[in-house]
Amino acid sequence: MPFIRRALRHLSHRPGTARRHFPPAAQQALQEAVRAGEQRHRGEVRVVIEASLPVGHAWRGVSDRQRARALFGALEVWNTEEHTGVLLYINLADHAVELLADRGVDACVGKAAWHAVCTALAQDLARELSVRPVLEAVARIHALIEAHFPADGRPRPNALDDRPLVL
Repeated sequence: MPFIRRALRHLSHRPGTARRHFPPAAQQALQEAVRAGEQRHRGEVRVVIEASLPVGHAWRGVSDRQRARALFGALEVWNTEEHTGVLLYINLADHAVELLADRGVDACVGKAAWHAVCTALAQDLARELSVRPVLEAVARIHALIEAHFPADGRPRPNALDDRPLVL
């Protein structure tokens, strides 16, 4: 029965739910925060905010972690020069936050630091479903990447789109 409740919860969260809480101005603020932060380090950050899983995924029991992994691959977050891509995934229907980091940055930062970012963001979003907590999490992610992969002064291409993906 829990899978039925979950599927129904995901049915009730339409794409408009994410856009209502993250309107164009909020999306622009996120894009600017990602772009500005990436100037300080050699990593790449991608933010995905999803109102709900596709109903078939929710019905089959696809976890938020599995969904984040699929998006990590589909969005090619793994495809950066130094393997420093990071995906921040937020699922509004499940009140879930997942953070996936490519092997280069993950080996340096470690799971405890990523977990702390996710826990803080989930708690903050429970209190205030808005862009502010997400911007704070993005700033924490940038600080973690910068500590291990600071900018080296060389120009580098922007490997990932800075715009948040709101599904």
